[in-house]
Amino acid sequence: MSDEPEEHALDRSLRTEWIVLWLLAAVPVAAIVVAVGTQVGAAGLVASLVLAAAIIAAVPLGTGAVWRRWRYVLWDDAIEVRHGVVRHGTTFVPFHRIQQVDVERGPLDRAFGIATLVLRTAAATTDAKIPGLDPTLVDGMRQRLLERAGVDDAV
Repeated sequence: MSDEPEEHALDRSLRTEWIVLWLLAAVPVAAIVVAVGTQVGAAGLVASLVLAAAIIAAVPLGTGAVWRRWRYVLWDDAIEVRHGVVRHGTTFVPFHRIQQVDVERGPLDRAFGIATLVLRTAAATTDAKIPGLDPTLVDGMRQRLLERAGVDDAV
């Protein structure tokens, strides 16, 4: 039996949200590539279609890789957030440093049924965000973190 706590992944809905957001940017770029390619001739059109298809195909692959790399771990005295594909980042926030815990749900988050937990400390370098959490669980998680931090939930 291991003493190490469980590593938690993000909700799959976040990956879908990211795919939608990136496609909103990628589709117009791909359309411009094809439009430019049609001006060059048949070879340009074929090349631009291949490039446009690669741009569109890269979206789910890239967002999937980013989504798979997001993890968080609740230790006895801190929360650790890990992410990044090319540039790996780890934020380790000791509970005693937490001053505020917020839950954010933008319009797309609400549409996809997810929430973001935001941990704030006195030093901005140790603030952390955990996106893609189940909104039915995030309020309880927020409350547990506030209790562990010894922070009053007064608004």
